[in-house]
Amino acid sequence: MLREQIMQSQRLATIGTIAAVIAHEFNNILTPVISYSQFALTSANSDKPDAELIKKALTKSFQGATKAGRICTSMLGLARGESEHGDVGIQNLVDETLLVLARDPQKDGIALRVQVQPELTVRGDAVQLEQVLLNLLINARQAMGGKAGSITIKAVDVPEQNQIRLSVIDTGPGIALKHLDKIFDPFFTTKGTVKRGESRGTGLGLAICREIIEAHQGRIDVKSELGKGTTFELLLPKI
Repeated sequence: MLREQIMQSQRLATIGTIAAVIAHEFNNILTPVISYSQFALTSANSDKPDAELIKKALTKSFQGATKAGRICTSMLGLARGESEHGDVGIQNLVDETLLVLARDPQKDGIALRVQVQPELTVRGDAVQLEQVLLNLLINARQAMGGKAGSITIKAVDVPEQNQIRLSVIDTGPGIALKHLDKIFDPFFTTKGTVKRGESRGTGLGLAICREIIEAHQGRIDVKSELGKGTTFELLLPKI
C-alpha cells in the first residue's frame, strides 16, 4: 500500500513539474480558438455572412479544442492511475506521453525524433509505463538546459532476447561516471534548482521508474558520456 502511495505521489509530482509548461501551451491553444470563434460570430452576425470563413474558423476552433481535450484526458488518466495490465502498444504509449508533455520540445530548440518500429506491443500497465517514459523525457529536457540539441525516442524489437528496447536519448551534458552507479538510488539526485520555478529533484523519480520496470519483468539501464549525452534503455518482454 505504501509503495502504491509513493508511486501515486510521484505521478502527481511529475505532472506538477510540467504544470507551468502545460498552462502555457493551453494558453497558446485557446488564443486562436477564441480568435477564430470571434471571426465566425462576427461573420455570422453580419449582413453578408461568409460561409467559407465561418467553416474555416469553426474547423480551426474545433481542432484546437480537440487537442486541448486530448491533453486533459491523458493528464487525468495519468493522475488518477486508473489502469490495469493489458496489451500496451509502444507507438500509442509514446503518443500519449507526448500529449501529457504538452509542449513541443522544438519550441525550446530541441529536435524531437521518434523512431518506433510498427506493431511493437508489451504486456503491462499503460499508466505506469507512461509514468516511466514521462519521467525520462522530463529529465532529458531538463538536462538540455534550454540549449539546442536533440531528444530521440527509439523502440526496436530485440528478437534474440524476446524483448523490446525502448530508449530515450538526449544530447545533453551527460552524467559523471561517479554518479552513474547511484542514479537509481532513492533520494539521490544530481539536480539543483532548475528553470521556470521547477523545484529541485526529490531523487525518487528514477528509483520508482526502476521499480515499475522490474515489476514488469524488465530492466532499465543508463549509458552516459560527459559532453555527449545520456541514453536510458528500457528492456521489456514482448508479447
